[in-house]
Amino acid sequence: MSGTSLTVAEALLLRLGNAGVPYLFANAGTDAAPLIEAYAHFDAEGIGPVPQPVTVAHEMAAVSMAHGHAMATGVPSAVFLHVSVGTANAASGIMNASRQRIPMLVMAGRTPVLADGSPGSRDMYIHWAQESFDQASMVREYTRWDYELRYPRQVNETVDRALAVATTDPAGPVYLSLPRELLAASAAPEVDSRPPRSGPAATTTAEASAIDRVADLVTRSGNPLIITNSLGRDSGAVASLVEFAEVAGAGVVEVFRERMSFPSSHPQHLGFDAALVIQDADLLIVVEADVPWFPQDEPAPDVPVVHIGLDPIRRDYPMWNFPSRIALGGCPARTLEALTAGVKGRIAGSSQQHRLRRLAAQHEESRAGAWHRAEAANSARPIDPAFLSRLIGDALTPDGIVINEYDAHSDQLELDRPGSYYGPSAVSGLGWGFGAALGVKLAEPDRTVICTLGDGAYIFSNPLACHLAAEQLGLALLVVVFNNSSWKAVRTAVRRIAPNGWAETSGNYPLTDLSPSPAFAEVASACGAYAEEVDDPAELQDALERALRQVKGGRQALLDVHTT
Repeated sequence: MSGTSLTVAEALLLRLGNAGVPYLFANAGTDAAPLIEAYAHFDAEGIGPVPQPVTVAHEMAAVSMAHGHAMATGVPSAVFLHVSVGTANAASGIMNASRQRIPMLVMAGRTPVLADGSPGSRDMYIHWAQESFDQASMVREYTRWDYELRYPRQVNETVDRALAVATTDPAGPVYLSLPRELLAASAAPEVDSRPPRSGPAATTTAEASAIDRVADLVTRSGNPLIITNSLGRDSGAVASLVEFAEVAGAGVVEVFRERMSFPSSHPQHLGFDAALVIQDADLLIVVEADVPWFPQDEPAPDVPVVHIGLDPIRRDYPMWNFPSRIALGGCPARTLEALTAGVKGRIAGSSQQHRLRRLAAQHEESRAGAWHRAEAANSARPIDPAFLSRLIGDALTPDGIVINEYDAHSDQLELDRPGSYYGPSAVSGLGWGFGAALGVKLAEPDRTVICTLGDGAYIFSNPLACHLAAEQLGLALLVVVFNNSSWKAVRTAVRRIAPNGWAETSGNYPLTDLSPSPAFAEVASACGAYAEEVDDPAELQDALERALRQVKGGRQALLDVHTT
């Protein structure tokens, strides 16, 4: 492009492409016109590299697809939203990405500033009412950085700055607003050719003296317990945790699992409920777990609690008051490796072997209990979620990936490979799972992807937009809807607040009924998917096998399973 005049939109796309941004997920509005023209120009003349444009018919689905792709690859994608209204539609997705530390460049058009007849200026009815006083304020609390492009010559440095902030730990979404007339303006020649002026900051490591203090606690402990839920965001950190747990003789619990952070079959894996084992521990090591337990399960005051994580005190949470004797900030993998070195050889061999035998027995007990629960419910109608989860786990191939937005039970899924499980953000912006699964499949086209959703999560996912994207991109995955025709989590909350109250004793739970359930299988089949409705547990295994054969053959599939 040397010596050629570019528009700002063209310069922007080239800069993103040169930075290695693979996709631009977009639900285009009138503000995207300069970008669409830029793509058409580049397609006609074979100019690139630029991010591959992906049409997604709802902003929540677009952000969730970018989220899923970045989860699987660690590489940020870009999203383009339609001014203020598109930003509002995407807000829940941006919140999810923020809490899960997903690097992402979220761009949104800005209503044209000018109304003077110049290219890109106001020429439509919507161009007055859509303008906000502060458009970025809608998502500012959940982004690492926000900015509005002001001059054509800023394109390179603005993109570089945005990506550097998005990918620096703790990573997260950044927000860039783009006035339409600026996108249509001419940019400086050769604006795409300069190398990036900045990149992400290097990761940090906890202080050696603090690591030594924790190593001493581990050495003196008789029953250390590790609690984690999202360490697996860094797939390499899983091996570091396994090595540390083995050297320390510590049991491991994955609570509210967001990523596969410790292999399910490992003999020191003690399940997914800290409340069952926390009172027996004399040392708690919390590794990238924002809510390690509920207040009613709080350990005794004299039990030391250590937190390990990129931000172990959760500075972006307004209130976070879990006990913490020592907090080790910085790269968790490096911290765990340093702790392993500090503990290795300091625990007597006989004591170590006794610990490991005890943990292995607990592991087998936990595993047997989970499997018994599923087997005991193998004929229940409606179908029990534990039994459905068990059959999904049995059907998974070794390369399988589960994206779960309720109600798959982790204790029924034998997952040992990093990157084999992705769960929802704790902020719970519902509707994330389907779009995220599409992004994961886009990143991992040769792996079997199963997306498990509650019926409410499926409704919130904008299923027509997601099925359409799957069909357009040829993304063959299996969606399993755990359909209980209700807001099950809300009913559970009512029981906790009033266990013997009016709702529980009468069976009347206003505001939670989602019946009559829509014909989800018909929705999916209308979009080209293979789809079945299943209400008989005896037919469930065969239905899963049929659906997975369709997926293997290159077709998306959905099972609408009637559950409790």
